Amino acid sequence: MPPLRLRHALVLLLGLAPRSLAGQTPREPLRIVVVGDINLARIVAREYIVPGRGAEVFAAVRDSLRVADIALGNLESLVLDRESATDTALSPVFAAPRAAAALLADAGFAAVGTANNHAWDFGHAALLESLRHLDSAGVAHTGTGPTVADALRPVILHRRGWTVAIFAVTAIFNYPDLVVRGHPAACCVAWADTVALKGAFTAARQAGADLVLVLLHAGLEYRDVPPRAVVRLARGIIRAGADVVFGAHPHVPQGLEWVNGKPILYSLGNFVFAQRRPWTKRGLWATYTVAADGARTLAVRPVLAGVQPRLDGGADSAAVMAHFRAISDSLARLPATPRRRTLGRHPAPGATRE
Repeated sequence: MPPLRLRHALVLLLGLAPRSLAGQTPREPLRIVVVGDINLARIVAREYIVPGRGAEVFAAVRDSLRVADIALGNLESLVLDRESATDTALSPVFAAPRAAAALLADAGFAAVGTANNHAWDFGHAALLESLRHLDSAGVAHTGTGPTVADALRPVILHRRGWTVAIFAVTAIFNYPDLVVRGHPAACCVAWADTVALKGAFTAARQAGADLVLVLLHAGLEYRDVPPRAVVRLARGIIRAGADVVFGAHPHVPQGLEWVNGKPILYSLGNFVFAQRRPWTKRGLWATYTVAADGARTLAVRPVLAGVQPRLDGGADSAAVMAHFRAISDSLARLPATPRRRTLGRHPAPGATRE
């Protein structure tokens, strides 16, 4: 595992991936920014988007998102045309107004992952409507679609001479047994399955993808350390051919580990999401950079999450990074996992599912 270093003992953690693409045609450096859970429903819809104040949501981070070559996030809410209707503060289902799609585009998001436990909150027609609104706004999406084949199809982005394939899959769903298989949503949601992903990664590489990124929705909410089942799954996704895995769903920051020289960031925590527990107000901003010769770096810094997220350079930054480092160190001590097919299986039935 590459060393983890705190720069200036405060807000930026670096890890250098040793894998290189040396020998290929030189390209320009590529910078990809990935953030955590984005919920544009509830209070964000009611107090900002519907009253016409939506531009304020991303105001503090818009410039930083826009300068990235690619900006990505996990879209936790559907985008629906409900006129002025909004969810209550504690609603278990999330639907943002139609205008939310344009806000994502304006903020600089090139694509969002839509494979998560809220993808079916309003059923089949709503899932498809949400994707249409994203399409209209010019925000690419992956993880859901009219068919499961569409859901598993990656977003392909071409930037600075690189071809990037972005996948999104989930290992948690809002059914009583917490899985999507065997339920109506199985038609349209990409479920985490390392065998299916290996085939999809291979197809993407054969079609010209230089990089394969995966947005993984999995784990237990509000837990600092991912359960063993999620560790096995994420490691299996790397072994299936992904270059990097970015996790979501726990709503709190979790740690980083390297498998075969490739990073797994188990949870970026929240980005735009109004929750009350202390660590839900802290997220992570990941910058994955690929140099012209193919060498990769991953930089992580804290975010103040909530209705209006912003990068955190305050006095608590060192504490957040120390917390992140401690979790990462604990992951490094976990035993190796078997090399076999891994399916998304949520480890704790009855857990909360926001």
